[in-house]
Amino acid sequence: MPVDAGTTSHQPDQLIVDLLHLEAVERMLDDFGIVHAALAPDDRDELLGLARLRDLRDADDDPVEVGELLALLREKAAADRGGWVPTIGKNRVVDAVIGDGHKPMSLPDGAVQESGHKPMHLVSGGFSALGHKPMSPGALGVLGHKPMNGGQPEPAGPADLPQPVAGHEDAGRGVRVGVVDTPLAPARPGTAEHPLPYRSGHSAFVRSLIQREAPAAELSVEGVLDARTGRADSWDTARAMLRLTDAFQPDILNLSLGCFTLSGGPPLVIARAIERLAPRVLVVAAAGNHGALPYLSSGRSRRSACWPAAVPPVVAVGAYGTADGRPVMPGWSPDLPWVTCLAPGVGVVGAYLTGEVDIDGVHQTFQGHARWSGTSFSAALVSGAVAARTIPGSVTPRQALDKLLAEAGEVRPYPLED
Repeated sequence: MPVDAGTTSHQPDQLIVDLLHLEAVERMLDDFGIVHAALAPDDRDELLGLARLRDLRDADDDPVEVGELLALLREKAAADRGGWVPTIGKNRVVDAVIGDGHKPMSLPDGAVQESGHKPMHLVSGGFSALGHKPMSPGALGVLGHKPMNGGQPEPAGPADLPQPVAGHEDAGRGVRVGVVDTPLAPARPGTAEHPLPYRSGHSAFVRSLIQREAPAAELSVEGVLDARTGRADSWDTARAMLRLTDAFQPDILNLSLGCFTLSGGPPLVIARAIERLAPRVLVVAAAGNHGALPYLSSGRSRRSACWPAAVPPVVAVGAYGTADGRPVMPGWSPDLPWVTCLAPGVGVVGAYLTGEVDIDGVHQTFQGHARWSGTSFSAALVSGAVAARTIPGSVTPRQALDKLLAEAGEVRPYPLED
C-alpha cells in the first residue's frame, strides 16, 4: 500500500499474522472487540505463509495502533495458552537506501568525519574499474530521514564514466540479476512544468552499475518503491521479492533498500521472504546510510541493524571512499559486525534521469548521468561483480562471491584492514 514521505516506520493500522495462527488471532481480536477490513486476495500470501489485516478498529470505530495491539495479543495468548504466542508483527516501512540526510561540510584535506565525508582522492586522477569518482564536498544521508541540503545526486556527464575494461563484454553471460527498487522512470525528459522526482532515477542508477560490472548479464527490475518518496511497506516489498524470483528465476537479487525495528529483530515479513529466497538465490542488500546518527532518531541509531541486509545469509554491503590513496569508510556507512563486505560508495557515477529533476523542491538539469553516494550503489556494484564471476553450471553466485572477497580488490571484506 502507498506510504507517505516522512519518518513513519510502519503502517499503524495493519497487523501481519502467520497463516497457521490466523484463526487463533481472529478469535482474540473478537474478544477485544477489534475488527478489520475483509481479507482481499492481496492480503493473503501462500508463498510467504502470511496474512495482512488492514484497517484495524475498536468497538467505537476508532483506529487501533498496532504496537499497542501486539502487546495485548501477546499478553493474552501467553496467559491463555501456557506461554505460547502467535507469530505476528508490524507492516514495516522500507526505504530506498539513498543519501539524504546530512548537510555538506568543509573538511580539512584528507579528513573523514563521522557526520560527513571528504571527496575521494584517486591515484593519478584515474577512475576505478567499478566507476567511482571524486565528488564535491558533501555527505550522504540517513536512510529514511527527512532530506536536508546535500546528499542528493549531482549532474555528471559521459566523460565522468570509467572506460570499459577490454575483454569484459561477455562478463555475466547466462547470469540473471533481479532488482527490487523504484519502477524504471519513463524515457521522457523532465520539464520545468513537469519535473521528474529525483528518487525515480534510483533504479536506473542501480541497474547501470550492475550492467557496468556484468555487461552480458540479464537484468529485470521489479518496481515497488514509490517513485516520489522512495518508500513502500514491507508487505508489498516482500511480495515483490518473491514475485520477481518466481517469474524471472534470478541467480542474484539486488536489494538497495532497507528498514529498521526498535526491537532489534528483523520484521516478520522481510525475515520470512529471505527464508523462502535463501535456498534459491544469492541476496545482496545495502547496509544503510545511518552510521553517523548521534542519537536515536525515527526508530534507528548508528548501531541499528538494517533489514534485510542484517538477515543471514544476506550479503550486507557497506561503502568506502578514499583518502590519501587509502580506502576509508565514511561515517555514514554502518560499522557493525553483520556487514559482509565493502565497495565504492562515495561519488559513484551512473546512468540517471534526463531533463529537469525535482530535488526536494529545487529543480536541477541532468543529461542522463549523475554522481551519487550511498550503500545502495555499493550493493549494486557487488551484485554486478558477483554476476561477472558467476559461470552457470560451473561457478555458483556464492562461490563467485567467495572468489571476489578473496581477491580483495575493489570489493573488500569487512572490516577494512589497516
